[in-house]
Amino acid sequence: MTNDRTATALLVGGNSSRMGEDKSLLICNAGDEPLYIEQLEKLKRISSLPILLSVRPGQDFLHLPDQVVIVPDQTKNQGPLAALVSCLEKTIADYLLILAVDLPQISASYLQGLIDEAEQLGKGIVPRHGKHWEPLVAVYPLSLLPKAKEHLKAGQLSLRKFINEALAEGFLVARDISPQEEPLFSNLNTPEDLQSLKHKEYIPADIQRWQMQPKENDNLTHSNISDLVALEEPVELRVEGRSVAVLMRTPGHDRELAAGFLFSENVIHHVDDLFEISECQNVESNEPNQGMVVDVLFKNASSVNLEKLSRHVFTSSSCGLCGKATIDSVFQTFPPLSADNLKISATTLLSLPAELTKHQKSFHHTGGLHASALFTPNGKLQIIREDVGRHNALDKVIGNALLEQATPLANTVLLLSGRISFELMQKALAAGIPFVAGISAPSSLAVKFAQQSGQTLIGFLRQKSFNVYAGEQRLSNI
Repeated sequence: MTNDRTATALLVGGNSSRMGEDKSLLICNAGDEPLYIEQLEKLKRISSLPILLSVRPGQDFLHLPDQVVIVPDQTKNQGPLAALVSCLEKTIADYLLILAVDLPQISASYLQGLIDEAEQLGKGIVPRHGKHWEPLVAVYPLSLLPKAKEHLKAGQLSLRKFINEALAEGFLVARDISPQEEPLFSNLNTPEDLQSLKHKEYIPADIQRWQMQPKENDNLTHSNISDLVALEEPVELRVEGRSVAVLMRTPGHDRELAAGFLFSENVIHHVDDLFEISECQNVESNEPNQGMVVDVLFKNASSVNLEKLSRHVFTSSSCGLCGKATIDSVFQTFPPLSADNLKISATTLLSLPAELTKHQKSFHHTGGLHASALFTPNGKLQIIREDVGRHNALDKVIGNALLEQATPLANTVLLLSGRISFELMQKALAAGIPFVAGISAPSSLAVKFAQQSGQTLIGFLRQKSFNVYAGEQRLSNI
């Protein structure tokens, strides 16, 4: 907790025309508190002073935490500058941290860093991304109040102009937003933003980073920072209402995951086997955020051996074999591929890792997601999916193809971001994928499987080299 030099304020605004309701009252995650409560909890952790809650006329908030002071906005149509003035007038500290309610990804650690920097420099801090300012996640000195009131009185309501003048006069300094921090500033403006937040692939986390300082006799230092980590949650897969598997995965594309899992496990053989795939929250748990349930209905349920499926498989995010009764149960009956005319040039193959990296959006933010991608033989990306689990990412790719009635994937190249296991090769064979490449190493069983299945297997695909373990006939030396 900080000392008493910096107070905090939450700007909750009012009804949003684009959102269609008051953003501060939104529930961003199942079982969680309204957004304004979540944001107030962050501010409680970083200051011992009362929190200022800037509201517009007509807004009413129940069950407010202790030491929250309501600051009504007495002006009309004068925007956030008027709210800043009202809060600065109520501030008894040297500095005021402002946080907008519609920035739910901002972490307490990031806010604490702004406060620490402001108090150390003796000036306000405003984050900046290129030429774009983030004035509603910023620290303002109390000495700026006269200037802010002057702008307001003159009808100069532009925060950008106000900030530029305050910077020029030495009241404020800019703090550049790093690429790692960019997702923290995602605004919650539309219903689509809310849905994206509910199905996010990564979340902010307050962490402590330890780092060796070579210029300081190799001393270790540590600091509190905000990081993004890959989100991992369970999804329960049910067939005809009966639980058959719990998959630890990154949320999103769960219908594809279910379809791909059942298809690659040899439970279904065609999209026509499916009647309906529905998704719902796991309401049977008393705990919040206990994942989703995906229920699959078949057109002909009598054709499925439900007793066989009731083994309650638990597939973790890192090991596709976890929960299997025996390793023998992994070996499904998929015939080897017959000869084909697929060819891919070595030059094209070497270009694929860079193309994969360019489209790994969530990996760039977290460093914690695997990817599976399908390419055409000439190197054009067809689809990419990311997940905390290698097997999940591939199941999503296969499930997408199945639902789009694009299987078998006979004329495609599969690129995997990590090591290549036997089960990944098996899943690729189930989908009819003849060419599998990976950035990392294959296992011995994966090599043996590829040699017997008629698949091409490439490992250690890097910028300038790769290893061929099977199926060299599909490569051309161009």
